[in-house]
Amino acid sequence: MMRLSIKHAEAMVPPPVPALDPPVEIWRDHAGAIYAYGEILGEECWMHVPGLASFRFTRDGDEVAAAITDGAEEELVLDAYRRRVLPMALQVRGREILHASAISSPAGVTALCGASQTGKSTIAFGLNRRGYPLWGDDALAFEISNGEALAVSLPFEIRLRPAAAEFFGHGAMPASIMAATVEHLPGIKSAPLASVCVLRRDDSAVPVMVRRLPFAEAFSTILGHACWFTMNDSGGKRRVIDHYLDLAARTPVFHVAFKPGLENLPAVLDAIERVVHRNGQIS
Repeated sequence: MMRLSIKHAEAMVPPPVPALDPPVEIWRDHAGAIYAYGEILGEECWMHVPGLASFRFTRDGDEVAAAITDGAEEELVLDAYRRRVLPMALQVRGREILHASAISSPAGVTALCGASQTGKSTIAFGLNRRGYPLWGDDALAFEISNGEALAVSLPFEIRLRPAAAEFFGHGAMPASIMAATVEHLPGIKSAPLASVCVLRRDDSAVPVMVRRLPFAEAFSTILGHACWFTMNDSGGKRRVIDHYLDLAARTPVFHVAFKPGLENLPAVLDAIERVVHRNGQIS
């Protein structure tokens, strides 16, 4: 299990983002702003969050060490660790990370992946209100073991935008809900990854359409939602591709196109429930 250690460094700030340096990986938010960048120095992997902290980990160790900027709030450091750094540390160590929220059912875990602001968290929370336990938000870790895709637990925090929170009748609650019980600590719990739903907003007149993707399309689609620390390592790149090929071959992948708007959410939830209940039998 990975663990975090924090060291205060007086007046320390992460180094500026290097320009046009191929070995440096840069992560951006949906607006294109840089929220983190990383590099490999010898045996150490570094992930820098500008203005907050620098995180260091290795491929074999079980510790993430954070050197934090003087005056930085530790809660913000913990949030960056949970949401940004821990998934990348696990990916370096051999697991894969999908940009996805997820719920669980007796059949296993259903991933809800898609671009930022597609509605992954809202749909996951809506399914939770229908009785499906939340498994994760924004990042789903999985591994291929004995020919099976297994979802691996991560600590997570599901964040609802104000409009979604109001829609669910929780106008007075914070727009985030922490799910950090012991079973959601990294690697404590695993479950079959039963299906993957790739979400896309569509302005067509049809409220929601679900289509199971054939293998080649499933592979290229889910690879587009993969997260990794670096693809400069040829061996690591081969591993990522092999794992996503295995995922596409063994796990049903569905394209879920739906009309935007919270008024259409019940129809979307109905459609995904059918995927969950039939466990990949929709064609």
